[in-house]
Amino acid sequence: MRQRRRRPEPPSRPLGNVTGHFTKQGGAKKRYRTQAEARSAAQLAWTLSGVDLTSYRCGHCHMWHIGKGSRED
Repeated sequence: MRQRRRRPEPPSRPLGNVTGHFTKQGGAKKRYRTQAEARSAAQLAWTLSGVDLTSYRCGHCHMWHIGKGSRED
């Protein structure tokens, strides 16, 4: 019987120039499937704690993250 291939686990710490995918503590950032979900989470962060976050597409996992940075809108 053939074994199923498992999806490789994402690295637990930054490798090369993918630091936008990881938190300062080295863990992976929360991933959002769409830009709308990421923007909604950024808006919630602003509402709850006044933290100004922006959404961006991650070049490492190709999903959306939020973080501090320059706003495009």
